[in-house]
Amino acid sequence: MTIASTHRILFVGDVVGPAAVELLERYLPGLAAAHRADLVVVNGENADVTGPRPTNGCGLTPASAGRLLAAGADVVTGGNHSWDGPLASETLGLPRVLRPDNYGPHAPGTGHAVVAKGGVRFGVVNLASRTALPAADHPYGALEARLEAWSDDVDVVLVDFHGESVSEKSIFAYAFDGRVAAVLGTHTHVPTADARVLPGGTAYVTDVGMTGPPSSMQGYEPDVFVAAYRDRLPIAGPARVAAGPPVLGAVVVHLHGPTAVAIERLATPTEEAHA
Repeated sequence: MTIASTHRILFVGDVVGPAAVELLERYLPGLAAAHRADLVVVNGENADVTGPRPTNGCGLTPASAGRLLAAGADVVTGGNHSWDGPLASETLGLPRVLRPDNYGPHAPGTGHAVVAKGGVRFGVVNLASRTALPAADHPYGALEARLEAWSDDVDVVLVDFHGESVSEKSIFAYAFDGRVAAVLGTHTHVPTADARVLPGGTAYVTDVGMTGPPSSMQGYEPDVFVAAYRDRLPIAGPARVAAGPPVLGAVVVHLHGPTAVAIERLATPTEEAHA
C-alpha cells in the first residue's frame, strides 16, 4: 500500500531489558531508513533494572540512554520509572532524554524537546496520566500550556502519553484531535488493535506495546509479582527481565503537513529482511 505522506515518525514503545536495547542497536538504523523516518522516538524507561524493587527499581541508565541515542533515536521518552535508580538525575541530564512534562518544574529532567530535521521543527511532549503516576499534574492542562508556549515555534507535535487507562488515553487524544500530529500510548506494554487516525488528523493508538521479551509479565519474570498477588504483601524481590528474544513494539506515523494521514504497526525485524 502506498501512503501519500510528506514526513514520517518512527515511534518505539517501552524498551524492557538489555536484549531489547541490543535489538534496537541492531535494527533501528535500518528500520528508520526503510521507512524513511524523519524523526525517531524511543520510550526507554524500562531498559534497565536499577534497584531492589520493581516499583522503583526499573528505569534507564546513562549507558543505555546513550546506546539508544547512538542507534538513531532522536528523543528518548520516559514515564513513571523515569526517576528510578541512583543515576536517574544523570540520565535525565542528557540532551533529548525526557520524563513526563506534567510532573512539575522541580523534579530532575525536562518533559519536552524540539528537534529540527529536514526543515521541520518536531515538538515531542512526554506526559503521564495520574493512573500511572499519581503525583503528576493534570495532563490536559500541561499540554495546553506546552502548545501555547510553543505557539509558532513548532511545526509538528508528537505526544507520548504514558498511562494505564484506555478511556483516559482515548479521551485525551480526542481532546487534542487536529492540534497534534499523534497521541501514542505507552506504559501497559501490551499492543492494542486500535491504531487509527482521528477525524481531525491526529494519529492515535492506546498502547504501542513494548520492545522486550513476550513470554513474560510485561517483560519481566512473573514470580515476584505472583507471590505478592497471592499473599497480598508488598513485592519482596527485585524485578528480573524475562529470558527469550525480544519483540518490537513500534509504529510509523505518516504525516501530511502538521497532521497525520496514516499510522501503521511494524513487525519484529528478521535477519532475512535486513540481509
